[in-house]
Amino acid sequence: MQTKLSFFIIFSTLFWDCSQLAEFKRIEIEGVQNPVILLNGTWKFTMDPPEEFWKESIDFQSWADIRVPGECQMQGFAIKHDTPYVYKTKFQIPEDYNGKQIGLNFHGVYSYARVWVNGHFIREHYGGFTKWTCDISDFVEAGETAVLTVEFADLTDDISYGSGYAKHQIGGILRDVELTALPKQNFKKLYFESDLDENYEHAVLKVFYELEEYSTSELKIQLISAENKVIKSVKKQTDGQAGVIEIPVENPKKWDAEHPNLYTAVVSLIHDGKEILKTVDKIGFREVVVDGNRLLVNGIPVKLRGACRHDIHPELGRMTTSDYDLKDVMLAKECNMNFIRTSHYPPSEHFLRYCDEYGIYVEDETAVCFVGSHRTEVYRESGASESDPDFTARYLSQLEEMVENHRNHPSIIIWSIGNENHFGSNFVESYNWVKENDLTRPVIYSYPGQVPDSLEIYDIVSMHYPDWRGNLNQYGVATVGFESSEKPMLFDEWAHVACYNNFELKEDPNVRNFWGQSLDSMWTNLFETEGGLGGAIWCMIDETFMLPDDLDGFNEWWGILDKNIIPATYEGPCVGYGEWGIIDTWRRKKPEFWATKKAYSPTKIYSKQINDFEPGKELKIPVHNRFDHTNFSELKIKWKYGAQSGVLAETNIEPHHKGILVFPPNSWNPEEKLNIQFFQNDTFLVDEYNLQIGEKTVKLPTLKHGNLRIVDSGELKLITGKNYTLEVNTKSGLFQNVKVDGDLLLKSGPHLNLRIPGESVQYSTIKMDDLAKSWECEKFSFSEEDGVATITVKGKYDNSIDFSYRVKMDESGVLVINYSAGNLEKDRNIQEAGIKFMAGNEFNNLTWQVNSYFTAYPEASMGSPEGEVSLLEKPPMVYRQKPQHSWEMDSKGFYYFGLENELPYTNIVRGLKENCFSYALKTNTSALTVLSNGTQACRFDKIEGKNTLIVNDLWDYNSLMWGNYYKQIKSGSAIEGQVNLVFE
Repeated sequence: MQTKLSFFIIFSTLFWDCSQLAEFKRIEIEGVQNPVILLNGTWKFTMDPPEEFWKESIDFQSWADIRVPGECQMQGFAIKHDTPYVYKTKFQIPEDYNGKQIGLNFHGVYSYARVWVNGHFIREHYGGFTKWTCDISDFVEAGETAVLTVEFADLTDDISYGSGYAKHQIGGILRDVELTALPKQNFKKLYFESDLDENYEHAVLKVFYELEEYSTSELKIQLISAENKVIKSVKKQTDGQAGVIEIPVENPKKWDAEHPNLYTAVVSLIHDGKEILKTVDKIGFREVVVDGNRLLVNGIPVKLRGACRHDIHPELGRMTTSDYDLKDVMLAKECNMNFIRTSHYPPSEHFLRYCDEYGIYVEDETAVCFVGSHRTEVYRESGASESDPDFTARYLSQLEEMVENHRNHPSIIIWSIGNENHFGSNFVESYNWVKENDLTRPVIYSYPGQVPDSLEIYDIVSMHYPDWRGNLNQYGVATVGFESSEKPMLFDEWAHVACYNNFELKEDPNVRNFWGQSLDSMWTNLFETEGGLGGAIWCMIDETFMLPDDLDGFNEWWGILDKNIIPATYEGPCVGYGEWGIIDTWRRKKPEFWATKKAYSPTKIYSKQINDFEPGKELKIPVHNRFDHTNFSELKIKWKYGAQSGVLAETNIEPHHKGILVFPPNSWNPEEKLNIQFFQNDTFLVDEYNLQIGEKTVKLPTLKHGNLRIVDSGELKLITGKNYTLEVNTKSGLFQNVKVDGDLLLKSGPHLNLRIPGESVQYSTIKMDDLAKSWECEKFSFSEEDGVATITVKGKYDNSIDFSYRVKMDESGVLVINYSAGNLEKDRNIQEAGIKFMAGNEFNNLTWQVNSYFTAYPEASMGSPEGEVSLLEKPPMVYRQKPQHSWEMDSKGFYYFGLENELPYTNIVRGLKENCFSYALKTNTSALTVLSNGTQACRFDKIEGKNTLIVNDLWDYNSLMWGNYYKQIKSGSAIEGQVNLVFE
């Protein structure tokens, strides 16, 4: 049975910044030049308001300046909980506002506010993330200056938990403030619904209106196409104070995330023959239907590939700007997302308008979070409001403001009534209110397992953090393989970006690149299910706030560490939950961004290597169309092979179907890779592949006979080849002081590198134990034959682990090291197993070639199949200033490492390179190269003050939890490996 849950077109709030959103929304008022005036800017602020601060007699010019919108604490004001603070500003009422209804729009004041104008109390408001209005007509005069006073308090019992979540008080005016003028008779409500027929072809546009004051009027409605052609024009007399006008529309272009077709709706209010008010909105026709365990958009099943998003500004905190909203939408599109969950409060109007324009599905979430659940101590006692009737009005008023202000955005396809709360009657009230007021969308509620079986308060099942195979049991609701047989199941938090495992993050930035394997597997497997609707990565943007370094109260009343919840990993004023985003707060792309683009690719080629080919014949490659509404015939598919290139003729593969790409005959061979690019709208690069044709030939170095000079000097043997020298210490068994053309490349080695998970500080915050610290050589032998030297060593680490190795070397600088570690404790998870070397300080460059997980990455990204980077380059980084370089080139981390610590090398240098073919450290005149068959991993860093080269045969990221994939390599009786080094 189908449950129809969304017709639609788009309503918009009547008031916003016309200059920023003119392409989306415009209002015109008879006789008024600027009916909406933005009051943002520099206001006055005090943390110590005088008595009767609202009165006109108060002189506030000496108060501090503050930027509106923006957090107070981020601007240096160390506010406290449950304490009132005051803003004031003056503004001019235009003369042409005379006789109009004059109002103020507040788009977000956290978390409790009271407003006065010219000394007159106007109203109060609870909640920090919704738009609310004030009618000030009776208290101001057109042509005169008015004084606005806003008092706010950051409440510990706020149902959004906004400040607790941000680890500091976010209180203040967080979003736009506007002055508005309307005629006395205006639209109290104006919204649209589009009811599509059973074939999802034709529509009836329903225009709902409610007038502020009723008198006989006429409505004129025009529907205009993107080509500026009037499709429909209707005039109708109003029938009472509220009503609906239905307009048939033949075969309108439908709105979906892949085809965000928008129309313009012009609604004019005509009184006594005059057009007193005109609204101009962008609208979209689309309909959402829950059909059993599937979600249909315009009759077609969709899969939601997305992320959760917080408002965050790197300088002003829990807020955004129109520019940042646009960047976020464009970044989401770039990395192949089609879905955003607005965690854990409604977003700005700007953000939703961009989602409408560019095509992003949205789960719009009311600002109710962690009620009775995961709150820290200061918020806990006052945070259990789930069944408290004293809080019901707060729940419903903010929910109503969200729905009424946002209800007609075509991008919004799901209403969420809260995040990870303890169930109670106020959520029943919330669900019932939505169903009484908007039947065009399904409702979701996280932690559905807490809801009694006798109640129905959600249409889509929300599950948080399945394992990478899709299995989860959460409060008694279970899923196996991402599947639900009864309702659509949305994992609106999954694939948690590495954040709390700070030991691992500090040590090896490549954990972020490795994370991509989780998302790739999860999305691929979920896509094949019927009842799996999709997932939202936690999270899109880093949750870090760079508070001023001289702000009072750190770890006293803000930034308080609470290890009972999640152990804080910050050491200074850069606070928050952590760097859990695929982009940082400056919107720089992190390794997770590129992994997301590849994993979420709707043009998916699953093979990295094509073995079924014949030179001179056509090449056929299987591909999966993972779009919802786009046939491959709409794409441009470009290819390049050697010097030849072309565009595939129209390829007809329906959405959600697999097919074949056919490439023209060519001299296919393993020496060249086939480059394939998929473009949408001719210019947008959806995905790119570099496919290996046949087996790659891997040439490992071989030892050659020749001449080595060997000189004994006490405990040392000095070995000299063509251009290198090294010493062998017969007592320790290690070789040392490896020099090439006078450059010191290695100081000592090989040492065993063996690390396993140790102390768990909490859940995924795990320290790693080094099992190979104290080395004792027990047996050493040396021989030389035909210019090939052999060193054989046996010994123990920490009096328990057996370690033996054999090193062979020739005069050309080739070293082959075979090693074995035994007497290990069995069935322990391994983090790293291999060998390491203490390296010199003369290297200035790193190059690599690897068998990367995905076949195409941007140049110089963490996962690139090949790259070159300077060891000496460390671009400057200043706290609270935007870096002018990519994330990979960071050498500071203000959240995890504090403000002063500079890392010895950049992220891209320090990150493990997996599945290496070659890994080379170079000086100006020499090089040390590790050569492998693509089964080893290398990293270079300064560890405990010493440059260290690590070559691993086994590696994993054991604290990458929250459902993510990690290998779980178990130790056996022994570990063996072979490492090939070349000195050049």
